[in-house]
Amino acid sequence: MQRSAPLIPRSVEATGLPRTPEIRRRGLRLLVAGLAVAAMMPLAACSSGGGVESSSDQKSVDTLASGAPKGKNTASKGGAHDSAVDAKRPQLRLDTSPEESQRLGDAYNACLQAHGVPMNTKRAALAGAKQAAPLQREADTPKYRGAYKACLVKLPLRPPETRPETNPDYADDYRAYVKCLQHKGMKIHLVPDTSVSPDGLGWTFDEDTTGTLPESKIDQADRACSLEAFGDK
Repeated sequence: MQRSAPLIPRSVEATGLPRTPEIRRRGLRLLVAGLAVAAMMPLAACSSGGGVESSSDQKSVDTLASGAPKGKNTASKGGAHDSAVDAKRPQLRLDTSPEESQRLGDAYNACLQAHGVPMNTKRAALAGAKQAAPLQREADTPKYRGAYKACLVKLPLRPPETRPETNPDYADDYRAYVKCLQHKGMKIHLVPDTSVSPDGLGWTFDEDTTGTLPESKIDQADRACSLEAFGDK
């Protein structure tokens, strides 16, 4: 699985940055713990972006990033890159608390649910989450594009430091972020990720993940490395 931005809130299911046996598809598709609002990414390349999956269990996890439709539709009026809508969206910071990220993620998912998007209630129940996240496969379904467009105004924006278009040092910072995660015990490596930005980067697990950092410690490591690598701008 590959991840593009630092984690985003896993509020979605348990959080926009999760918590189930898989971590995120899109790294900055997700700063998926305290920030994880991200992507937003498939098993071989897990991308926020959003999610990550553990090396032992590669089931998919719903994240804020995965909750935003991809493709040309997102760049059109009312899409993920519409400046008029972006101006009204909540703005995450590198130091946004997990609780605040969760609250914002829940508000976004509640909006989608109110607009008829099917929710992953089973996973939410297992995780003890009050608000379920949408089923991943529904994000790009034409039937629900109107719902995602209507709720985009509630989808938190990733911290500007974690976005290539707003941070001129993004590439160097992201490499430092990945190295930090590696130093903390995650068996991962850097990969390109153009799902959200042509200059995007992401990470994916190594083929051999023996002894990798336990999932229970990944959010803490992600938050610490995000602050260390992207902070002090």
